Amino acid sequence: MPPNPFVGVWQRRSIQFDQGPVETSQSVLWIQAETYCADVRSAPFAGRLTPERYRGMDWRSRFEADLLGFAGTFTWTEDPPTCTWHHRFALTPRHWPDTSRYEWLDADNFLERGTCEDDGGQPHPFVEHWHRIYPGPVRVRNLDEGQLQGQALVAGPWAVVVHHWGRRCPSSQADPLLDEETFAAFSATAWHCRQGIWEPRFGTEASLGSPPQWTPMDLG
Repeated sequence: MPPNPFVGVWQRRSIQFDQGPVETSQSVLWIQAETYCADVRSAPFAGRLTPERYRGMDWRSRFEADLLGFAGTFTWTEDPPTCTWHHRFALTPRHWPDTSRYEWLDADNFLERGTCEDDGGQPHPFVEHWHRIYPGPVRVRNLDEGQLQGQALVAGPWAVVVHHWGRRCPSSQADPLLDEETFAAFSATAWHCRQGIWEPRFGTEASLGSPPQWTPMDLG
């Protein structure tokens, strides 16, 4: 297998659903190592996100909520040109494969073409434009301290830190939609380092109210 061509730090330039308007307002940062990945997105909705609110959302809003933050591993193939994100840490349980086709525009830009289904099972195609802002290398740090587990990727001045705690930890197998406390025991944050100081850019704290319990300052 050749080296992973997706290694680096990526920002999403846009997303388009059903050949509709091209949306550019949401901040998205994805860091990709050879195998491991981490992704965080600003919330496209205001206010606190709770299990009750999540269950009452329409399909598009749930799609956005599902992807507010996740980390795990990444696989890709050249023929057919497909890529898959395997979520280990995520705000909500994954109910469909996160697999898309890709089309390179140049060495640092590609289109991701995927589909998701609405509540009636109708597929909706989407296109995301990704732009690489830093080529790597990428450092990976995995955290496993019993009731605090996560994955962090750092590349140059950028970091994405994803972790969960308490009843969310795999040993308990708790449903994150069970109650508000379990649902909120999750954090995904995009960080940027300026003059040696790490600053949070955006993340799930705005929606969940849960501050990070693990930051780039803890990575050493």
